[in-house]
Amino acid sequence: MQWIFMLIGLLFGWTLDERFSDALIGGLFGLGVGQAIRLWMLVSQTDEQGRQLESTKNALKVVEQRLALLERPGAEPVVSSAAVEVPGSLEPFFTEDPIPDTPAAAPPTELVWDLPVDLEPAFCAIEAEPSRPLPADIWSAAPVERAPERPAEPVVPRGPNFIERAISGARNWLFGGNTVLRVGVVLLFLGLAFLLRYATEGMVVPIELRYAGVAACAVGLLGLGWWLRLRNSNYGLMLQGTGVAVLYLTVFAAMRLHPLLDPGAALGLLVAVTVFSAILAITQNALGLACAAALGGFAAPILTSTGAGSHVALFSYFALLNAGILGIAWFKAWRLLNLIGFVGTFGIGFAWGMRSYTPELLWSTEPFLVLFFLMYLAIGLLFARRKLLEMTDAPEDDSRGALLRWSAAKGDYVDGSMLFGPPLVGFGLQFALVQHLEFAAAFSALGLGIIYMGLARLLQGGRALLLAETCLALGVIFASLAIPLGLDARWTAAAWAVEGAGIFWLGLRQQRPLARAFGLLLQVGSAIAFLSELRVGESNLLDGAPLGALLLGAALLFSFYQLRKAPLEQAADWERQGLPVLASVGLGFLYLLAPLLLSTHGTAISWALAGLVTLVVGLRIGSRTFLFTAFAVQLLGGALFLLRLQGASGDSGAVFSAGWSGLLTASLIGLALIGGMLLAARDEMVRNDVRLLRGLSVVLLAGLVLINLAVLFVLPWEMASGVWAASGLLIIWLSLYLQQRVSFVFGLLLQVIGGCSFLLAIPDLLGPLTSEGLRPLGHSGFWTPMVLGLAALVGAWRLQRGSQSPVFEVLKLHQLSDLLLVWGAAWWTLALTSEVLRFAPQAVQGTLLLAVAAVSVAIWAVLALRLQWASLGLLCTLLIPAAGVVLLGAWDSRYHPAANFAWMAWIAVFAVHFISLRRLALIIPEKILSAAHVLGCWLLIGVLALELRYGLLLLSEQYNAWRWLGWAILPSLYLVLAAAPRSWPWPVSAYPREYRVFVALPLAVLMLGWFWLANIFSDGTAEPLPYLPLLNPLDLGLLFALLGVYLWSRSAAPQMGVRGEQIAQGVAGISLFVFFTALVMRTAHHWGGVPFQLDALLESMLVQAGLSIVWTLIALGLMIGGHLRHRREVWLIGAALIAVVVAKLFFVELSNRGGLARIVSFIGVGVLLLVVGYFAPLPPKRVEPVVETEGASS
Repeated sequence: MQWIFMLIGLLFGWTLDERFSDALIGGLFGLGVGQAIRLWMLVSQTDEQGRQLESTKNALKVVEQRLALLERPGAEPVVSSAAVEVPGSLEPFFTEDPIPDTPAAAPPTELVWDLPVDLEPAFCAIEAEPSRPLPADIWSAAPVERAPERPAEPVVPRGPNFIERAISGARNWLFGGNTVLRVGVVLLFLGLAFLLRYATEGMVVPIELRYAGVAACAVGLLGLGWWLRLRNSNYGLMLQGTGVAVLYLTVFAAMRLHPLLDPGAALGLLVAVTVFSAILAITQNALGLACAAALGGFAAPILTSTGAGSHVALFSYFALLNAGILGIAWFKAWRLLNLIGFVGTFGIGFAWGMRSYTPELLWSTEPFLVLFFLMYLAIGLLFARRKLLEMTDAPEDDSRGALLRWSAAKGDYVDGSMLFGPPLVGFGLQFALVQHLEFAAAFSALGLGIIYMGLARLLQGGRALLLAETCLALGVIFASLAIPLGLDARWTAAAWAVEGAGIFWLGLRQQRPLARAFGLLLQVGSAIAFLSELRVGESNLLDGAPLGALLLGAALLFSFYQLRKAPLEQAADWERQGLPVLASVGLGFLYLLAPLLLSTHGTAISWALAGLVTLVVGLRIGSRTFLFTAFAVQLLGGALFLLRLQGASGDSGAVFSAGWSGLLTASLIGLALIGGMLLAARDEMVRNDVRLLRGLSVVLLAGLVLINLAVLFVLPWEMASGVWAASGLLIIWLSLYLQQRVSFVFGLLLQVIGGCSFLLAIPDLLGPLTSEGLRPLGHSGFWTPMVLGLAALVGAWRLQRGSQSPVFEVLKLHQLSDLLLVWGAAWWTLALTSEVLRFAPQAVQGTLLLAVAAVSVAIWAVLALRLQWASLGLLCTLLIPAAGVVLLGAWDSRYHPAANFAWMAWIAVFAVHFISLRRLALIIPEKILSAAHVLGCWLLIGVLALELRYGLLLLSEQYNAWRWLGWAILPSLYLVLAAAPRSWPWPVSAYPREYRVFVALPLAVLMLGWFWLANIFSDGTAEPLPYLPLLNPLDLGLLFALLGVYLWSRSAAPQMGVRGEQIAQGVAGISLFVFFTALVMRTAHHWGGVPFQLDALLESMLVQAGLSIVWTLIALGLMIGGHLRHRREVWLIGAALIAVVVAKLFFVELSNRGGLARIVSFIGVGVLLLVVGYFAPLPPKRVEPVVETEGASS
């Protein structure tokens, strides 16, 4: 009912002013009226049900009384004199169940079904309601001697819970009755609450009284906490801590927020609170209160600071605080309190130094820094002392190992923060204070080292052995740190190297892992310090101190030697794993002597010879690290020589300017590498180590590379590339014959190097034809890549034949053959393409490139078929991708594929492609063959479509429907033919899935996309033809494209393994709907003069009227068709479209006051709806499947 009132209100509001807002207000008003009437009716029904429920309860009470009377002991059976008819409305309440048999000794008692006359009308008026079935023996009479039983109470349904009642009550209160009044009451309540808050804020209370009240509350909390300390200690301490915090905040606020206290008085009060808190903490053994007092004490000067105080006073105050903490540390091992004092002291001191320190304040600041450092050093020691006093399980064995193990197990007595924090932070601050004084930082570090080594001496031998070891380490660290602070990097490196070697040796002797680790760290530091001072030299390669390099190398090798000969129990596993690092780094520093004393060529030759010496030593002592380092330094010498080469200048034909001296140097390095490899290969240890053998192979290759690089000192790139290609092919052939894997790899590398070297000259060789007189096919720019390509192709053929030797099994010669084949084909293509691009006119370059590709693939196909070379046959399938690349390079907006005799080239391309595919079908993999067929068909359709498009472009000068049609005619025709069930000749008959599915699927997607784009963006202009709906070229092309897509989708869906009938129908239906919608817009544009722009079309009432009629016709067809074919979903789609049309009529057409289009829309749609109502008024019934039961089916 409420919806009827809403519709009436909507129409009434619209008729007032024909505005949407008025209609919306009218609809809401009608909905409200309908809801009010509905609520009133619900209230009436509720009252009526209440009265009926009360009457039912009275009747049930009477029945219960009668039953109790009948079941009373000694009652006489009462028989009704007449048959009692039970009203129909009472049958559900008094359905009699079968009564079980009862013993004969207890005769059953009959029931009296007669009701009193006064209750019968009311009882009969009760409506039948479903109820639970009663127990089977509820109506059986009880034996006389059995006590009466209370009848079962009826089951009462569960009522709403508290939350449901609350929500329902709130909803009924807000929406029932006068809703506006109740919302106003809520708003008034909120307003009064806001008014009361505003009035409370406006009360005038003196500010002193407020602070006094807060302070009194804090004192009260303190007193209450002190009073409760014995009853509930945790609660009492919590109250006292809260009181202290409130006092701190009160004093601070009284000073900063309101000028009630001056800074001096506030500081005094804060200090008093701090002292009072400390006393409370010590008295109650409360760490929390002590921490709160310390925090307050350090915060007091910050909170009361004005920026104009004296740092002496500040640090004196901190000295007093730290003295208190030091005193507490004598009795309590409170680590948190120590940390607070340390952070507060040094943190605030650091902040003051960053802000206010100047060198003039050194002697007024230095004593405090020393004092604070000593205080917290003592605090850390006292913490350890207190913890050790609490430990009673000291080991009976007082040996150093036992004490060290016990100390490590009981390491909690060492506070790392208090042990490492004061020296690190203190030395950092000390360095900042004295950095303007020469050697002051060094002497400070030395002093710290002496202090901690003295502490280590004092603590040695007792239970604090771990603490003593730590102090010793700190002493050594700071003593070592004094060296770089006082000396330069060269002396630092030398001193640290010697010191580190000595400490490492002592650590091995005394079995101190920490000492050995520190010795290694010292040597690492010395290496970093030495390397940081190296500079590029003028006469020498590097500028530095050779003595430092010699000492570093000797120290590291000494550590390597000591660790290598040490017994297994004296060194840990991680130390022995570092042996290769020590050896390689030590040798590396010895190798640095050459660049520190010699130039580039001398360094390269020295490293080559030093590598030989290292190799001999490594073979003598049996160290693999020495061998690898020897090979590495030789390779580094060769790399250094290559990196320092310079290009030739002037008219020299060579690549580099080194000349014969460079040739000699490269040859020496290469011979040294090859000689080292031959020397190492004779050793039994090397032959049994796979990694060393691999290293030897790399060294041999590097030596061969350096020797072959000698040609660059006397020959240009072009000649060297050709020489390398030919020599690489020769080396590969000989390596296969002689079964030498290393030289075989070198031959392959030489092929690659030859090609890469030629690529460096491409900018000069591929330039345009100049006056230098280059002749086609008669210059090095053509023959060099052709030689590279032919050499690679011949090498690939040789590798394709394989080798029976097990030496080459790991190289996978067939895969190398494929790589070399691709490499050769690339150079072949580069040689021919460069000639075409260099000498041919631009207009015929595409034609010539297609011809070259077709001829090349024809030659390759013949060779592949003759040699049964599958990889070469696979290479022939790249003709179509290459032709596609040529097409993309030559394409423009008016591309003509048949121009400049290109039609002959395209015929040759497709002929070679399909003939080669048919001839090579037995040696080409099936998947590649399938992909080649698909790509070839795509390119063929694309080229023909481009040619057809060019022909249609000639019909018009503007971008109109003819240009759209050029893309779609041939692909759509292919889809129609692919959907035809007839059989086609080869290749379609041999590969039906490829041509009917794989080729057609992307075409179908593209055509569907073309359909939507052309339908949306084209206005249908096809000059010189006039525009006729459904008969113009664009509409015919659109329908033909959609037909092709639909027919193919229906035929190809079973081949793709999916049920695509419904999907095809859905896509076709949506596309047709969009087509007819756009058809209306194009017709309005051509016949009605509406601009073909979306905004203008949507604002046109002519378009809106046409859309209403066309959409209704579509809905008419859907609904009648769905009704006749019993397709319920089709009918529902039509009904939904009708609903959209009706909504559009009210919300769009109705706004056109007095327009003819609105009249046509309403009349046309109304007539069509009458037709629908006559032929298909309701959706067809669902066809329910007949379900047979087992018995029926049997």
